Amino acid sequence: MKVLGSVNVNGENKQLGVEKEGDLYKYILGNEVVGVFDPDVMADTLIVFRENTLENALSDQIRDEITQTIETAGKEEILETEPEEKQEENVYDRQMGYQRTIGTEEKDKKPEKADASQEKEGKQEEPIKGIKGREEVENTTGDIQIKQEVDMETMVTDMDSLGEKLEKAGKIKGSDEKGGKLGIVESDEMDNLRDENGERIEGHSSRYEAVVVTNKTGKDGKPIVRALDLENDTQEGTNPTEQNYQVDQNKNQAAKKGDVLTRLKVQGEETIGIENGQYGEEKVYHSSDKTIGGNSIEGNHSLDKQLETSNSKNPVEGMDEQTQKLSQEYQDGYRSVEASYQEAKQHENVQEEPCGEMQQEDMDGNPNTSTHNHIDDTVAALMKNEQIAGKFTEREVRGMVERAWKRKDNEESLEDFRKNVEEDIEADAENMRGERGM
Repeated sequence: MKVLGSVNVNGENKQLGVEKEGDLYKYILGNEVVGVFDPDVMADTLIVFRENTLENALSDQIRDEITQTIETAGKEEILETEPEEKQEENVYDRQMGYQRTIGTEEKDKKPEKADASQEKEGKQEEPIKGIKGREEVENTTGDIQIKQEVDMETMVTDMDSLGEKLEKAGKIKGSDEKGGKLGIVESDEMDNLRDENGERIEGHSSRYEAVVVTNKTGKDGKPIVRALDLENDTQEGTNPTEQNYQVDQNKNQAAKKGDVLTRLKVQGEETIGIENGQYGEEKVYHSSDKTIGGNSIEGNHSLDKQLETSNSKNPVEGMDEQTQKLSQEYQDGYRSVEASYQEAKQHENVQEEPCGEMQQEDMDGNPNTSTHNHIDDTVAALMKNEQIAGKFTEREVRGMVERAWKRKDNEESLEDFRKNVEEDIEADAENMRGERGM
């Protein structure tokens, strides 16, 4: 193993090294494989982190330090790594949990044994009909039904477009793909596509699949498409039903809690989610990260922000400042999914559903931005309680509610808060023992 440097993990310096395994390179931190590098696919993106790695509060910081250490060592230093003597199975299948790999390199293919007549006559096996070589394999939108499209230029954070994110993850390359669109298709449609060797592509077991619709046209005059190897996000299941917070990109900037039919992994914890919309159109969401299982939050929640698509209803024009608050990376620090979920839970009822008034500002991870605080509604409800209204004025009740709100724990739902504060004020009213003529 070639040592690239050391990384501080919870106060302990651990050695970061790289080993070559076949045509791939695996990074090892201490004794744990944390990521891989495929020079044939990932270009200058030197690492794809292994999922479920370093899941702790310092995860982002540690990952940044690992990436910086690798970039400082340089690509040439990594490529000079000596291979392991013992080759194991494909590192993607073993470490990353990929369900399929699109395309097979020629050097990995085992030639089929020719029959006796072919050997005798020196003839080669007939090629696939209509395919003379890799360069002539063409898939276009005429071969597959595109259900939804997202421009690669669509900004998914305040720093990167969708195309830039996919390029950094090693999923697309070249101006034809980066200047194209992300296409959403039904998984069984993938059977209509061929890989670079002319072999039929098999889809995932999920409802939807992703392709890149390039800005280059094929012989039929239609855009060329290529299957994207975006694996299912197995952390939330092949057909995830876990409800996550979602911000729909409509004029009301509404926030809701819902699930998606398919979640595809881009890189690390970053995902693309697809769900069916109200009018039959497919909605596409982007999530930069996941919760890490902190205070009162179970892990693996995504914070989904809807992307503008070819037929989304009431789309926001461009990327406004309000929408960017959910996905800032560098300007004022990334607003974590964990912080957003903590803020949003204060607006949930006992069934863990958000109130109807909840909007984007109430879940942007910034406690200084909000649309409402529920105090007015709570005061109005308490003044209908004759025992409370008979002993306290509305102003006094408001003061008690505001003080209780400041003490409110993040784990306490809105419904529980109202019940608890009502019981406390009723107890105070009872202890007044007949004051104010009662």
